[in-house]
Amino acid sequence: MNYWFRGKRGGALAFMAIAFLVVGGLGWVTYSALQLEQERAQTRAQAERMENLRPALWRMDGFVSSVLAQEDSRPYSHFSAIFAPSSALNPAGYVCNPGTVLEPSPLLGAELPEWMLLHFQTSEQSGWESPKVLSPTLIERLKRAKIQLPRPERMQNRAHLLTEFGRQFPHRDLVAVLQPHNPLPGSRENTIVLAQAPWNYNAPAQMEAPNQLSQSQTGEFSKRADVQNITRNQSKGAGKEVELDADLANPKRNGEDWFSGNRTKPVQGQPVSIHLDSMVPFWLESTEGHNYLIFARLVHIGQKLVCQGIVLNWPRLQALLSEQVEDLFPQAGIVPVKDLSPARLDNVMSALPIKLDPGPIEPAVVHDWTPLRIGLVLAWLAALIALAAVGLGGWSLIDLSQRRIRFVSTVTHELRTPLTTLRLYLDMLAGGLVTHEKQKTEYLHTLNAETERLNRLVGNVLDFSRLENQRPQLNKTPVVLADLLEQVRATWQGRCQDTGKELILENTLPAETVFRTDMHLVQQILGNLIDNACKYSHGAADRRLWLRARRDGTKEVVLEVEDRGPGVPARESRSIFRPFRRGRDADVTAGGVGLGLALAQRWAQLLGGRLVLQTTSGSAGACFRLKIPLIQ
Repeated sequence: MNYWFRGKRGGALAFMAIAFLVVGGLGWVTYSALQLEQERAQTRAQAERMENLRPALWRMDGFVSSVLAQEDSRPYSHFSAIFAPSSALNPAGYVCNPGTVLEPSPLLGAELPEWMLLHFQTSEQSGWESPKVLSPTLIERLKRAKIQLPRPERMQNRAHLLTEFGRQFPHRDLVAVLQPHNPLPGSRENTIVLAQAPWNYNAPAQMEAPNQLSQSQTGEFSKRADVQNITRNQSKGAGKEVELDADLANPKRNGEDWFSGNRTKPVQGQPVSIHLDSMVPFWLESTEGHNYLIFARLVHIGQKLVCQGIVLNWPRLQALLSEQVEDLFPQAGIVPVKDLSPARLDNVMSALPIKLDPGPIEPAVVHDWTPLRIGLVLAWLAALIALAAVGLGGWSLIDLSQRRIRFVSTVTHELRTPLTTLRLYLDMLAGGLVTHEKQKTEYLHTLNAETERLNRLVGNVLDFSRLENQRPQLNKTPVVLADLLEQVRATWQGRCQDTGKELILENTLPAETVFRTDMHLVQQILGNLIDNACKYSHGAADRRLWLRARRDGTKEVVLEVEDRGPGVPARESRSIFRPFRRGRDADVTAGGVGLGLALAQRWAQLLGGRLVLQTTSGSAGACFRLKIPLIQ
């Protein structure tokens, strides 16, 4: 178990746990904050929606309320095409006999709003009638009188509609719908047919004009009229006369009977009580499933019930109301309200049982960079930077710790091997155990080689320590390239021969080529490369090593060290330049602490050049290329 928490694996697990906690916690906070912001935006959008709902309903009600109020105040007699006014004067200034003066309804030629279909009235005896649907006889009579009439095609369409309504909605059904809406008794004033003098129906009245009567005669005439009115009011028990006067208030067949000779008895002018209820809107559904919006009222004429109202053009009204609120609610729907007590009233019109469906609520989208979002972004940046810093710092510490352990282990091993050899050989030489001169010479040569190896190891360690702590001072001087190569070959020829290698020098540049650099550092770089070539190509069949010098363009001198060993795998082409890093097979094939190439690369950078691994073409081995600027 402890293995999982050691080294880089343990550090990675610990970092992942910390990152999970930080990212998870910050992610949850971010999600909650954005959800809260979204809810607030949705609440604001809903509030704006409700604010727009009120003016939208106000527009819709204003579009129809004035017309509906005018229709509600329309006299009951207008719903008959021809009616007899309750009182009329002749040119002489006397009251005309009842029924001798007829008046056409203002609705005959009136242009209705496009959202109204027709006016109607119904009764138990006559069924559905309309002042805009006339019989042929009445049409001819009114045409002779030059009364403006609706167009024939419109009248025909309305007649068909009136027939359908009469078939599907009998008078008693309308009364059943309207009766629950009746106002309380006395809530509206009554209208009566005024009592008139009992003139002979068949003979016109022959009286003198009032301006021709004396003052005493005029007073006497008024008294007689009052007495007659009182007498007639006291004799209201005469049922037939009252019924005839009720016919005066509610003539059948659109008032066409006034032109016929069917009336045999005179109208007595008895007072008839007429009570008008307020017009109320309601919905009727036909057997075919069509919805009709009706605006109607009950009229109480004596003991009779008459229903008067308007059939509204629901599809057209729906379209017009939608246009009224299109700028506020582009996707609004105008929906019928058939429930007498709807659950919500905030979206229902006050004039008609219609509700405004504003349409689907679009999810509120916050596009701007709000302070909350800016704060969250900064928090995420801070958290990511902190995690990166912790990760890199922890990884660096773990890597440094492993490098130190590896360094101590490697240096200890590398120091122990030459020291053990030195101690053994020196003990043998000091104890006189070696007597042959040839054997003594071999032992001394071995001691010298081990001493040199120990010196290089200590020197690399000291050089690396100096590079880590400070930047060394360079000693750049003009250097002749041929002399530099000769010194390197002289220094490392013996080392190559001891390892069974042949160092071959190839210089394609003129002998007098001079460039400015630190000659000591260049020798150290080439020496480390040659030493590595001797170690890592120890078992190669081709024993040659090449030290080449050539020119790369006009600005750089290229120095190469090439061998015919196993080469460097591509996956390790970068890691071998890191301190205390060697190839996977290095521990088996050769010793060392892994500082040679790291030092060589850093020295090359100090000189203003670069050290790279160049893949050899057509043969195995490794080729390290040092590029140094000619002019510095």
